[in-house]
Amino acid sequence: MPPPARSVPHLLLTRPRAQAERLATQIRARWPGLGVTISPLLEIALHPPRPDVADEAAGLIFTSENGVAGFAAGCPERALPAWCVGPRTAQAARDAGFTTLHVAGGDAQSLLALLQRMASPGPLLHLRGQHAARAIASDLRAAGIAAREQVVYDQEARPLDPAAQALLERPGDVIAPLFSPRTARLFAAALHRIAVQARLHPVAISAAAAQPLEETHPETLKIAAKPDAQAVIARIAEVIHALETDPNPR
Repeated sequence: MPPPARSVPHLLLTRPRAQAERLATQIRARWPGLGVTISPLLEIALHPPRPDVADEAAGLIFTSENGVAGFAAGCPERALPAWCVGPRTAQAARDAGFTTLHVAGGDAQSLLALLQRMASPGPLLHLRGQHAARAIASDLRAAGIAAREQVVYDQEARPLDPAAQALLERPGDVIAPLFSPRTARLFAAALHRIAVQARLHPVAISAAAAQPLEETHPETLKIAAKPDAQAVIARIAEVIHALETDPNPR
């Protein structure tokens, strides 16, 4: 008897659309046969600040590409040094016209360590979203570094779209990368509202992003080795390989 047919896994991307489409391009280039569905659970709305928002700052802190975009949309300042959480955010800052960049290792802890080692005299300004996983400015003030924050974008919650719901409501393997704790919480809540039939493989960028799925998907949940997109893709590759060699395909 021939072995049972293997269904090709499907990737469900719930990042904001621009980031999801960029990731989808990388995924399709590496796995041309892999299905990809994009259903953003967060929509980015920029809130450009006043042009003089950075007048009293000695340096800027960016923890996302969206923070760079929101700041750049309202303030012309580009001469100040910019501390960036990781390479992707640093590239966004460079593209926006910043030339003095200090780049951390991709997470809040490495950014705080870098700031404590290198912060220039005078107050720092953190350009952040309405919903933040960590209060960077508060942590810096607790460490004796003058810092304040300015919200320059919002992450507005959106429901799973009909195509994503249909994907989850039929049998098959679905890989779901999760790039923030809030996205993971929204995704977990969305799963409770539909009749999930798919075998779900969540891939979280961090332990915090994994937490909302720990109880419901303990056997298939994976966490990236580092908090960046390439580490998430590496975990996705592991899941795909495991499914290709699964003796009991679904």
